[in-house]
Amino acid sequence: MKQKKTPIRIFLVSLFLCLIVELIAYKELSFYHTTNLTFYGASLFLIIGLFGASFSSGFFDFFNYSMRKTAFNIRKGRHSDEEFTIKPLSELIGKGYFLFLKIGSALLVVSLITLLAYYLIER
Repeated sequence: MKQKKTPIRIFLVSLFLCLIVELIAYKELSFYHTTNLTFYGASLFLIIGLFGASFSSGFFDFFNYSMRKTAFNIRKGRHSDEEFTIKPLSELIGKGYFLFLKIGSALLVVSLITLLAYYLIER
């Protein structure tokens, strides 16, 4: 039976990994270090998700089409009788970036909560 990768499961694993790295690197658990490490993880997931969102929005479709058509013309010759068809980049990317945005947002919320706890409790 293959287990499905849900955002909650990936979020919990990445949060657990952040805590393990914190224990190994700093030999203690503190709100300050937890804030920093979860922010690093959140930024990684959010950057990947935002790149996916910008590619799937259709903003780069014309650029992708132009580059592929130019490469096709170089390979086949300028006056080729073959028909040039290509799927837009936004269709190729799909909606897989939502997973990264959900995980990154959840890690960012944890980072902000631990930052708030740092200023209210530890400091």
